[in-house]
Amino acid sequence: MEVKPRFYAIGLAVALLEEFITQGVLKRSLVGWIIPTFIAFLPFLIVVRQINKILDRRMVEFKAVLAYYVISGVIGLTIEWLIIGLSPWSNPAANPLLILILQVGIFSFWSSVALAPKLLLDRRASIVRVRRWFKLFLTFGFVSIYVLTLLASRETRFIVGIGSLLATFIPLNFFYFTYVRTLPKRYDTGRALQALST
Repeated sequence: MEVKPRFYAIGLAVALLEEFITQGVLKRSLVGWIIPTFIAFLPFLIVVRQINKILDRRMVEFKAVLAYYVISGVIGLTIEWLIIGLSPWSNPAANPLLILILQVGIFSFWSSVALAPKLLLDRRASIVRVRRWFKLFLTFGFVSIYVLTLLASRETRFIVGIGSLLATFIPLNFFYFTYVRTLPKRYDTGRALQALST
Protein backbone atom coordinates (compact mmCIF):
# COMPACT_ATOMS: atom_id res chain seq x y z
CA MET A 1 0.00 0.00 0.00
CA GLU A 2 1.49 3.31 -1.01
CA VAL A 3 2.11 6.08 1.48
CA LYS A 4 -0.92 8.35 1.60
CA PRO A 5 -1.61 11.48 3.63
CA ARG A 6 -5.09 10.05 4.16
CA PHE A 7 -3.58 7.34 6.37
CA TYR A 8 -2.38 9.99 8.81
CA ALA A 9 -5.58 12.04 8.44
CA ILE A 10 -7.82 9.09 9.33
CA GLY A 11 -5.61 7.96 12.21
CA LEU A 12 -5.49 11.47 13.64
CA ALA A 13 -9.25 11.86 13.21
CA VAL A 14 -9.88 8.74 15.31
CA ALA A 15 -7.44 9.98 17.97
CA LEU A 16 -8.79 13.55 17.98
CA LEU A 17 -12.42 12.46 18.27
CA GLU A 18 -11.58 10.25 21.25
CA GLU A 19 -9.26 12.76 22.91
CA PHE A 20 -11.84 15.53 22.70
CA ILE A 21 -14.15 13.44 24.89
CA THR A 22 -11.53 12.23 27.38
CA GLN A 23 -9.43 15.39 27.60
CA GLY A 24 -11.69 18.15 26.35
CA VAL A 25 -14.99 17.16 27.94
CA LEU A 26 -14.26 14.75 30.80
CA LYS A 27 -11.16 16.61 31.99
CA ARG A 28 -12.65 20.00 31.04
CA SER A 29 -9.76 21.15 28.88
CA LEU A 30 -11.65 22.23 25.79
CA VAL A 31 -8.60 23.70 24.04
CA GLY A 32 -5.56 22.31 25.87
CA TRP A 33 -5.92 18.79 24.48
CA ILE A 34 -5.33 19.68 20.81
CA ILE A 35 -1.54 20.18 20.65
CA PRO A 36 -0.71 17.26 23.02
CA THR A 37 -2.86 14.99 20.85
CA PHE A 38 -0.85 15.88 17.72
CA ILE A 39 2.42 15.55 19.67
CA ALA A 40 1.44 12.06 20.85
CA PHE A 41 -0.33 10.55 17.87
CA LEU A 42 1.45 11.90 14.81
CA PRO A 43 4.80 10.32 15.86
CA PHE A 44 2.90 7.15 16.80
CA LEU A 45 1.38 6.94 13.32
CA ILE A 46 4.75 7.60 11.66
CA VAL A 47 6.37 4.83 13.73
CA VAL A 48 3.65 2.24 13.13
CA ARG A 49 3.61 3.10 9.42
CA GLN A 50 7.31 2.21 9.25
CA ILE A 51 6.71 -0.95 11.25
CA ASN A 52 3.97 -1.85 8.78
CA LYS A 53 6.42 -1.58 5.87
CA ILE A 54 8.94 -3.83 7.62
CA LEU A 55 6.29 -6.43 8.42
CA ASP A 56 4.97 -6.33 4.85
CA ARG A 57 8.41 -7.27 3.54
CA ARG A 58 8.92 -10.16 5.94
CA MET A 59 5.53 -11.85 6.38
CA VAL A 60 2.54 -13.06 4.46
CA GLU A 61 -0.11 -10.38 4.54
CA PHE A 62 -2.50 -11.74 7.14
CA LYS A 63 0.37 -12.33 9.58
CA ALA A 64 1.82 -8.90 8.86
CA VAL A 65 -1.48 -7.14 9.58
CA LEU A 66 -2.08 -9.22 12.72
CA ALA A 67 1.42 -8.39 13.99
CA TYR A 68 0.84 -4.71 13.10
CA TYR A 69 -2.38 -4.72 15.12
CA VAL A 70 -0.74 -6.31 18.18
CA ILE A 71 2.40 -4.14 18.06
CA SER A 72 0.33 -0.96 17.73
CA GLY A 73 -1.79 -1.87 20.74
CA VAL A 74 1.25 -2.82 22.82
CA ILE A 75 2.98 0.47 21.98
CA GLY A 76 -0.17 2.28 23.10
CA LEU A 77 -0.38 0.32 26.36
CA THR A 78 3.30 1.05 27.03
CA ILE A 79 2.72 4.78 26.56
CA GLU A 80 -0.36 4.73 28.78
CA TRP A 81 1.40 2.73 31.52
CA LEU A 82 4.79 4.44 31.60
CA ILE A 83 3.97 8.02 30.59
CA ILE A 84 0.31 8.64 31.38
CA GLY A 85 0.10 6.43 34.46
CA LEU A 86 -2.87 4.23 33.55
CA SER A 87 -1.12 0.96 34.39
CA PRO A 88 -3.04 -1.98 35.91
CA TRP A 89 -1.08 -1.51 39.15
CA SER A 90 -1.68 2.25 39.45
CA ASN A 91 -4.75 1.70 41.66
CA PRO A 92 -4.43 -1.49 43.76
CA ALA A 93 -7.89 -0.96 45.26
CA ALA A 94 -9.66 -1.00 41.88
CA ASN A 95 -11.88 -3.87 40.75
CA PRO A 96 -9.67 -6.30 38.74
CA LEU A 97 -12.41 -6.95 36.18
CA LEU A 98 -12.92 -3.24 35.55
CA ILE A 99 -9.15 -2.78 35.25
CA LEU A 100 -9.01 -5.60 32.68
CA ILE A 101 -11.84 -4.07 30.65
CA LEU A 102 -10.13 -0.68 30.77
CA GLN A 103 -6.82 -2.14 29.59
CA VAL A 104 -8.52 -3.99 26.73
CA GLY A 105 -10.20 -0.70 25.81
CA ILE A 106 -6.89 1.18 25.86
CA PHE A 107 -5.28 -1.49 23.65
CA SER A 108 -8.28 -1.36 21.30
CA PHE A 109 -8.14 2.43 21.02
CA TRP A 110 -4.45 2.59 20.11
CA SER A 111 -4.72 -0.32 17.68
CA SER A 112 -7.73 1.44 16.13
CA VAL A 113 -5.73 4.63 15.55
CA ALA A 114 -3.24 2.49 13.61
CA LEU A 115 -5.50 -0.07 11.93
CA ALA A 116 -8.65 1.94 11.10
CA PRO A 117 -6.86 3.91 8.35
CA LYS A 118 -5.31 0.74 6.94
CA LEU A 119 -8.69 -0.99 6.76
CA LEU A 120 -10.58 2.01 5.41
CA LEU A 121 -7.98 2.67 2.70
CA ASP A 122 -7.92 -0.95 1.53
CA ARG A 123 -10.11 -0.83 -1.58
CA ARG A 124 -9.90 -4.49 -2.59
CA ALA A 125 -13.20 -6.11 -3.51
CA SER A 126 -12.59 -8.92 -1.01
CA ILE A 127 -12.99 -6.61 1.97
CA VAL A 128 -15.78 -4.33 0.74
CA ARG A 129 -18.29 -5.82 3.16
CA VAL A 130 -16.14 -5.63 6.29
CA ARG A 131 -15.02 -2.10 5.37
CA ARG A 132 -18.61 -0.92 4.92
CA TRP A 133 -19.79 -2.41 8.23
CA PHE A 134 -16.70 -1.14 10.03
CA LYS A 135 -17.30 2.40 8.76
CA LEU A 136 -20.96 2.27 9.83
CA PHE A 137 -20.12 0.93 13.28
CA LEU A 138 -17.32 3.44 13.83
CA THR A 139 -19.55 6.34 12.76
CA PHE A 140 -22.45 5.14 14.92
CA GLY A 141 -20.04 4.58 17.81
CA PHE A 142 -18.66 8.11 17.74
CA VAL A 143 -22.12 9.65 17.37
CA SER A 144 -23.28 7.60 20.38
CA ILE A 145 -20.21 8.59 22.41
CA TYR A 146 -20.79 12.29 21.79
CA VAL A 147 -24.56 12.24 22.30
CA LEU A 148 -24.47 10.14 25.48
CA THR A 149 -21.53 12.00 27.01
CA LEU A 150 -22.73 15.51 26.24
CA LEU A 151 -26.28 14.78 27.41
CA ALA A 152 -25.18 13.09 30.64
CA SER A 153 -25.39 14.99 33.90
CA ARG A 154 -22.20 16.33 35.43
CA GLU A 155 -22.33 13.59 38.09
CA THR A 156 -22.57 10.73 35.59
CA ARG A 157 -20.65 12.21 32.64
CA PHE A 158 -17.32 10.54 33.42
CA ILE A 159 -18.81 7.04 33.75
CA VAL A 160 -21.03 7.50 30.69
CA GLY A 161 -18.15 8.91 28.62
CA ILE A 162 -15.66 6.17 29.49
CA GLY A 163 -18.33 3.48 29.23
CA SER A 164 -19.41 4.60 25.76
CA LEU A 165 -15.79 4.76 24.58
CA LEU A 166 -15.17 1.21 25.79
CA ALA A 167 -18.44 0.04 24.23
CA THR A 168 -17.28 1.45 20.89
CA PHE A 169 -13.59 0.57 20.75
CA ILE A 170 -13.63 -2.95 22.19
CA PRO A 171 -16.15 -4.32 19.64
CA LEU A 172 -14.04 -2.86 16.80
CA ASN A 173 -11.71 -5.81 17.38
CA PHE A 174 -14.33 -8.04 15.74
CA PHE A 175 -13.92 -6.10 12.49
CA TYR A 176 -10.12 -6.24 12.70
CA PHE A 177 -10.11 -10.01 13.10
CA THR A 178 -12.63 -10.35 10.28
CA TYR A 179 -10.39 -8.17 8.12
CA VAL A 180 -7.33 -10.28 8.93
CA ARG A 181 -9.22 -13.48 8.06
CA THR A 182 -9.97 -12.13 4.56
CA LEU A 183 -6.32 -11.37 3.76
CA PRO A 184 -4.10 -13.60 1.60
CA LYS A 185 -2.44 -16.51 3.39
CA ARG A 186 0.33 -16.86 0.80
CA TYR A 187 3.34 -14.65 0.22
CA ASP A 188 2.76 -12.09 -2.53
CA THR A 189 6.05 -11.14 -4.20
CA GLY A 190 4.44 -8.21 -5.99
CA ARG A 191 3.16 -6.79 -2.74
CA ALA A 192 6.60 -7.16 -1.14
CA LEU A 193 8.23 -5.28 -4.04
CA GLN A 194 5.61 -2.55 -3.73
CA ALA A 195 6.35 -2.26 -0.01
CA LEU A 196 10.07 -1.90 -0.74
CA SER A 197 9.37 0.96 -3.13
CA THR A 198 7.24 3.00 -0.68
